Amino acid sequence: MVGVGQMIKTIKTCVALLETTEQSKNLNIQHLRGFIGYLFLEDAEFHHHNVNSYHYPLVQYKKIDEKPAILGLQDYAEILMKKISIVDSITTPNSTIKITATNLKFSTTELKEAKTLFEFTTPWIALNEENYKLYKKFNAVEKKKLLEKILIGNVLSALKGLGILVDYKITAEIIDYKPVSVNAHDNFFQGFKAHFILNINLPELIGLGKSVSKGFGTIMRLT
Repeated sequence: MVGVGQMIKTIKTCVALLETTEQSKNLNIQHLRGFIGYLFLEDAEFHHHNVNSYHYPLVQYKKIDEKPAILGLQDYAEILMKKISIVDSITTPNSTIKITATNLKFSTTELKEAKTLFEFTTPWIALNEENYKLYKKFNAVEKKKLLEKILIGNVLSALKGLGILVDYKITAEIIDYKPVSVNAHDNFFQGFKAHFILNINLPELIGLGKSVSKGFGTIMRLT
């Protein structure tokens, strides 16, 4: 917990990239999350059950270059580093995929107020049912402003969940965006691919928006 007056300005990340004996293109992120979550059932952060619905996931499951990957944030950067060593295979309902190597990348990002260009490498699920109705009614300028407002809210929610306090106003500018249909929670949602500028240098591969534990809204820095 962050005490009153404390100002944390760093984000620790650990990316565990899993090398397998076979192509894992068909490995469903939900299966990866389900297997790892069951393996570490005693720790809700790995399976995201029985946690506050507004909780920002400190463990996120992703595909990077078609390879399964797990991201640990803050305290879970070190916890992931320790726990992942016992994982030598991934069992799904259809197969068991052998892990031949686990490549770990640990880093600490010192947050700064700086204009930074990002892109969403996986669809960003920005809209809930209420603001989707607004989005459909709006013209192009209004849609862009709405998405920028939501993006700022997503950044602030992530920072809060990571125990981060910043002493400046977060801003966002969407350069371009493209609507895409995505399937999450067995439902179809309106998602977006986008390039955008924030005035903060967030670390790569963290997720923004909805369903980030399942790999949605993953960001990469372009500058």
